[in-house]
Amino acid sequence: MKMKNVYFLYIFNFLKNVQFFGAVAVPFFLYRAQLDYVRMFTLEAVFSVSMMLMEIPTGIVADRWGRRTSLMLGSVTLGAGFFCIALTQSFALLALAEVVAAAGLTLITGADRALLYECVRDAGKEEQSEKIFARYDAAGTTALLITFPLGTLFVGSGLVPYTTALAMVFAVTGIGIATAALAVLPVSERARERHSESFLRDGIDGFLFIFRHAKLRGFSINYAVISSLTFFMFWMYQSLLIENNVMVSWYGFIASGFNAAAMLLLALTGPIKKRFGVRWTLFLTSFIPGLLYIGAGVFPGILTAFVAIFGVTSLRLFRSPFLNALMNRQIADTSRATVLSGISMLERVLTAMLYPVVGILTDRSLNLTLVFLGVLTVSGSFFLRIRDHD
Repeated sequence: MKMKNVYFLYIFNFLKNVQFFGAVAVPFFLYRAQLDYVRMFTLEAVFSVSMMLMEIPTGIVADRWGRRTSLMLGSVTLGAGFFCIALTQSFALLALAEVVAAAGLTLITGADRALLYECVRDAGKEEQSEKIFARYDAAGTTALLITFPLGTLFVGSGLVPYTTALAMVFAVTGIGIATAALAVLPVSERARERHSESFLRDGIDGFLFIFRHAKLRGFSINYAVISSLTFFMFWMYQSLLIENNVMVSWYGFIASGFNAAAMLLLALTGPIKKRFGVRWTLFLTSFIPGLLYIGAGVFPGILTAFVAIFGVTSLRLFRSPFLNALMNRQIADTSRATVLSGISMLERVLTAMLYPVVGILTDRSLNLTLVFLGVLTVSGSFFLRIRDHD
C-alpha cells in the first residue's frame, strides 16, 4: 500500500513536465517577443535569480507545512506563470511572469524528491532508491516525449498564425502543469518533527549543512556545476536547429528523441552502475558532454549538431538520479527539502552568472559559445570528480 505514494508521484512528475512549448521556446522569444539572445537570457537570468532567492524560503515551506502542500501550491503557481507568458509581449511583464513561474518551481524543487525518498524509505525499498528515482525521472521524460512533438506540430501546422501558435502552446502548458496538483492529493505524508521555531534559522542551517558535510559538499558542487553547464544545451539545441535550417515541425520530434535516449539510459541504470560503478559513471557523464560541446563548436554541421544535442542532453538527464540518491542519504528528514533547495540554489547561482555571458557570446557566435561551455564542462569533470561515494 505504501508504494501507492510512489506511483502517484510518478503521475505528478508526468503532469509537471507537460511542456508543449518546450521545443519552441527560442523561436517564441526570438519571433513572438522580438528579443535578441542577450535580452532572452536576461529574462532567464531573472528566472534563475528569483529561484535562487526563493529556494530556501520555499524549502522551509515544505519542511514545516509538508511536501504535499508545497507541491500543490507549486504546480498551480508554475502553471500560472507559463500561462501569463503567453498573454504578453512586454519585456517587463514577461519578466514578472518569469518571477511567478520561478516561485512555483521553487515550491516543487527539493520537495518532490524529498517526499519521493521518504515514501521509498517508508515502503522499505531504500536499496532500490536509484532505480525508483530513475523511474520518477522517466515519468517526467515520458511527458516531454509526448508534448514536445504535439507542440511543434501545432506551431508548424499553419492552423493559426505562427506567432499566435507560439503563444498558445505556452498557455496550454500552463493549464496542464496546474493539473499536477491533483495527482498529489492522494499521497499520504507522515507528520514531521519541528526542530526549530525560527524560519531563518531553519533556512540558514539547512543551506550551511551542504558545506559542513564533506561528502554532501562534493556531491552538491559536482551536481550544481555540471548541471548548470549542460543545462544550456536545452537552449542551444534550438539555435543549432535554426542554424542548420531544420523545419520547426521537427523540433519536437528531435527533443523527444533525445529524451527517449535518456529514458533508455535510465532504464539501464542498474546494468550501467554494475558495469562502470558510480564514480566512473558520474565522471563519464560530465566529461563526454564537454567533448561534444567542443566538437559541435569546432566542426559545425548537422551531424555534429545532432550528436552533441543527443549526447549532452541525455547524459545530463541520466546522471541526475545517481547524485540525487547519494545526496539524500546524507540528509536528515527534518531538513531534507531545505537542504535540497539549497543545492538547487547553488545551481541557480551558477546558471544566473552564466546567462549574460552565454547571451553575449551567442549573439556574436553560436560556435564560440559551444566551445566555451565545452571547455568549462571538461574542466569541471576533472576538478570536481567524485572519488568517494560510500
